[in-house]
Amino acid sequence: MEQYQIDQGIRLKNLIQALNQNQTTFAKSLGMAQPNINRMISGRNQVSVEVLNRISIVYKWVNLHWLLTGDGEMFFYEEEEKNPEVNEVSGIKDKWEELDERVERLEETVKKMIVEIRTKT
Repeated sequence: MEQYQIDQGIRLKNLIQALNQNQTTFAKSLGMAQPNINRMISGRNQVSVEVLNRISIVYKWVNLHWLLTGDGEMFFYEEEEKNPEVNEVSGIKDKWEELDERVERLEETVKKMIVEIRTKT
């Protein structure tokens, strides 16, 4: 087994615990079967792009970069509004930029994983 798969499995297990769930409830929340999650946690399978996508939809506050690499924090924390007069358009723009940054980080991580997989095979 690849060490990065084992490390990702450990982080996935920690994430499920932090969400106060078990493998079954977590799998159901993603529309998956529990054995699929178990194989990722055990390191037999890597965390797939499909799973990452489902996590990003269901658990928007989860830092996927952390899940894949261990870098950063497990969750994104929203700062309290410092200026209550910020208009709604500005808030939408900020959220769009944050989403764009998350997608870029995810794409970079997936590219690195692909290169790593290709060099090891």
